[in-house]
Amino acid sequence: MSRIVRRPIAVSRWCDGEPLAFQDQEVVRVIVDVIDRWFEMGCWWLGEGERKMMRVWTEDGGLMDLEEDAGQWFIYKVWD
Repeated sequence: MSRIVRRPIAVSRWCDGEPLAFQDQEVVRVIVDVIDRWFEMGCWWLGEGERKMMRVWTEDGGLMDLEEDAGQWFIYKVWD
């Protein structure tokens, strides 16, 4: 199961334009594996553009979908 949270995050480390670690509220999470990468198109008729998506494992065992939208990163979905 999963839940959509779309919570903004502050990326603290980068590699080739992708996050290696990020701060979620007051917790720093380190990405240990990128499971998948893809792009999603927003509602073009509302002027929404393409969003970069990544499914990642974090070192604390979290499985999350991250989203980059117009330069801002979010935790889009958290998997149980």
